[in-house]
Amino acid sequence: MNWLVNFLLTIFRPALGLIILAGLFLYWVLKHKLPKEKSLKIVFFSFAGIIIFQSILSTSLNYWLWSQELISQQLLPPHSPISYVLKYSWQHYWFEPIITILFSFVVFLGIYLFNKKFEENLFYDEEKYLAAIGILATGWPNCLIFLCLVLFSGIIFHLINIFFNYLCLIKTRGDVLRNAQTDERAGFPPKAEERGGLASSKILAGDFRTFSKSISSRLSLLYFWLPCALLVLLLGDIISKYIGVIQFSI
Repeated sequence: MNWLVNFLLTIFRPALGLIILAGLFLYWVLKHKLPKEKSLKIVFFSFAGIIIFQSILSTSLNYWLWSQELISQQLLPPHSPISYVLKYSWQHYWFEPIITILFSFVVFLGIYLFNKKFEENLFYDEEKYLAAIGILATGWPNCLIFLCLVLFSGIIFHLINIFFNYLCLIKTRGDVLRNAQTDERAGFPPKAEERGGLASSKILAGDFRTFSKSISSRLSLLYFWLPCALLVLLLGDIISKYIGVIQFSI
């Protein structure tokens, strides 16, 4: 029965997380859309429930295994106080899962409240569930790597998007000015869209307010939750050794 306890502690939860994340990712790729918010809610609460059930089963199996050996029986009542068993079970089977579940709820609630405060302009409805599911799958403390990686990827993508939008506006301004000059030489009055080139010319003059209005103000993280969660789930233990996150492990 030792193999069953080892399976529950070392293999079951990462394997379940991989199945859930890969399933959601494949659905997203094949259907070109994420599951509905209601479906993600079911996945999240089912995942959390399975983690709690895993802790209950591990505690029960550990107690039963100790009761089968003469030496380990000394650790059980009436030879030892029940507090020792409870402390051992809490430290090995309950502490990390409870911290992970509580942290996932905190992040879920934080995304929900921030979105309400900023009139639903920060996150899409599915993101709070994707973040919480990713935390449950990666576990503590690798979920810290997961959140940082999502935020870093989103910022980098947003900066690249701003850069390419800026290049497109410069190109558009150049085309508009060239057309306007051609029409002016031919004696035609400037067209309305060519007069609009004045707005883009402000950018080169240092007025970035016009430019900022031309791109999306939302820093969307929607496309990063699942890939980053899969990456951290597969490589998190290796990454944590090099960036110091392992010191937060329980």
